[in-house]
Amino acid sequence: MRHVSRHQHLDGRGSAMTEYRVHNRVGENPVWDAGSGRLLWIDVRRQQLLSIDPQSDEPTVQHWQLDEPVGAMALCADGRVLLALRRRLVLLDRRDGSLKPVAEVDTEPPGNRLNDGKVSPGGGWFVFGSMNDGSHKLPTGSHKLPTGSLHVLGADGRVRRLRGGLCVANGIAFSPDGLQIYFSDSHAGQVWVAPWDEARGDMGAPRHFVFSGEAEGRPDGAVVNRRGDYLSAGVSAGRLNRFSADGLRLPALHLPCRAPTMCCYGGPSLQWWFVTSLIRPEWTAGPPQDDGQHAGSCDGSLFRLVSDGLGLPATSFRFL
Repeated sequence: MRHVSRHQHLDGRGSAMTEYRVHNRVGENPVWDAGSGRLLWIDVRRQQLLSIDPQSDEPTVQHWQLDEPVGAMALCADGRVLLALRRRLVLLDRRDGSLKPVAEVDTEPPGNRLNDGKVSPGGGWFVFGSMNDGSHKLPTGSHKLPTGSLHVLGADGRVRRLRGGLCVANGIAFSPDGLQIYFSDSHAGQVWVAPWDEARGDMGAPRHFVFSGEAEGRPDGAVVNRRGDYLSAGVSAGRLNRFSADGLRLPALHLPCRAPTMCCYGGPSLQWWFVTSLIRPEWTAGPPQDDGQHAGSCDGSLFRLVSDGLGLPATSFRFL
């Protein structure tokens, strides 16, 4: 356990916001564990699963060190944590840190790693993505190749591919009725929505939902609320973007960091939003920059904000 400092800010609505200075390199995938009253999340590049009690007067962070990058996580009904590592899925027992293999994702090409994931509304499927993790200078100026995919893990431990042709598969979320699935390509700024079949663990033909570019915030991790709004971390613009179920852009919420990565609902009555963030390697070369809107010292922190009161509890994955 290590103690973390807390700092108070005001969010874009004038409401109190707490910053936990956890110094993540790539914080991602926050999930509220109602059973323990703790928030879990991952640091991709430090290769860690982390946990905090945000209601403690002296918050401490517990972490489990891994041997490879971790791209996504999910709670399981039996208390274990499902982790998507570089090219495989494992179960972590939080009591002793032991890992149990679940599945190998052997269809991923060299240079890829797994990225982002969400449990389906019925708890029987874990939909997760992959991304090109290399740096390639292409004629178009792009640095990512479209080698990423969407996959689904069934309760029987089998993995199927749902869709390919993505650079950075991300933004996976489900509609409140469980009949639609959202996903994005963070590199392209594109979000799609498709019909979701919970019985079969399959999706129909995707259609365009929204586009969000560099200035507005490219779409990173996401969550959907009870009203059907799609809340997307605008990783390139320091804000939480919000879109209605019909794709209308709602007022964004500005954050005191340059690169938020994902949002979730949490707290005993889901009264909070928790937002993770990252710090890019080039930002560490000099002193933190503050452009009047985004304080560099907050990059890599975890944030707790008052939510809109429309949260849905995280679904736990159920193995057969």
